[in-house]
Amino acid sequence: MPRILLFEWSAGGHRPIYVRRFVEALAPSADVVLALPQLTLDLLGDLGVETISLGEARPPLAGRLRRRSVLANEAELFRSAARKADHALHLYADHVLFRLLAERPFPCRTSLLLYYPRAHYPTAYGSGLSPGDRAVAVAKEWAVRVWRRRADAQAVFSLDEEAARRWSLNRGAGAHWLPEPPVPRLPREDRHARRAGCVLYGSLTPRKGIELLTSALTLEPTPMRLVLAGRPDPAYVTQLERQVAELEASGVEVELRAHRHSEVEGLRELAGASCALLPYPHHSGMSRVLVEAASVGTPVVAHHFGLLGHLVRASRLGLSVDCADPRALRTAVLTMADPERRASYAKPLAAFSARFAPNRFRAALLSGLGLPNVGPAALESGSSSELLVDHPARS
Repeated sequence: MPRILLFEWSAGGHRPIYVRRFVEALAPSADVVLALPQLTLDLLGDLGVETISLGEARPPLAGRLRRRSVLANEAELFRSAARKADHALHLYADHVLFRLLAERPFPCRTSLLLYYPRAHYPTAYGSGLSPGDRAVAVAKEWAVRVWRRRADAQAVFSLDEEAARRWSLNRGAGAHWLPEPPVPRLPREDRHARRAGCVLYGSLTPRKGIELLTSALTLEPTPMRLVLAGRPDPAYVTQLERQVAELEASGVEVELRAHRHSEVEGLRELAGASCALLPYPHHSGMSRVLVEAASVGTPVVAHHFGLLGHLVRASRLGLSVDCADPRALRTAVLTMADPERRASYAKPLAAFSARFAPNRFRAALLSGLGLPNVGPAALESGSSSELLVDHPARS
């Protein structure tokens, strides 16, 4: 069987879950080699595949000179690991894409997974970009085109279906939509008999829009239940505590569950709420939490920007509003906190969740890599339930 390398130098968050899903999907069709930071390998445990430890995870990309040095190192690590495989898949190539263009051909067929294409946001989703963001997004589109014309390029994957469709209109290596890796089925005994209030789940950081939510729910007294579930960024703890105090003073019953959650624990939190809150200001790319919420039948309130806002509107998964408008956000949250509202979203949520079934993920991955689909997906319900996840970079 062909040897497939899965490479990523970043660590933390739900990366162990992603890697496990990739291994489960590929195992019947290929011998898998993992090149990952030691932290990720430790969290994964023994998957029965060959592993290469990259040691410490990639350091921060701070400053132009440091960024250039770090990304050059990443390209070299990728090349070294690729020598051990017939095909190499970089699982998070957004930052290193431009550096890879400067590399001589890699020793095997090479594919990239990109999370944050944005050049199509204005025309596809009605979301404007600042001049700086627009310049970066257009440059990334150019880089994708150049990469796809390399002799060693096999495929480019994106979690954004429209981005992949537009890429595929140009000549070059394959451009494919990769569905979000599948979510395990939450056992019936873990589902709550009654739902109450709203939940904001994932790493608790400023980019999650908790400040926007606080502004909305403190406009006037607000008697409702709110669960904040996830590991706080240490630099954010003081601000988070202040925001919780403000919410409680306004009558909100806040349950702060400030710790890492396993995948199943996170699904339990989502399944116990009438609504999941995703008020992420200017979030780019796909949202794992959106797929998780849909899998347990929980509608959402989301910011109207980008792919996330578009999916909520187009698939009728809840309400998409300008979360920078406190009154609009407040109205949406209080509307969706009503448990009677959930029933009207049940069918759209189920239909959306079905798009991310294990067999669809596996078929898309194998097709893009040019591998035969020789057996059923290996995903087992709850197979990664002990993996810790706080969604720090891919919300």
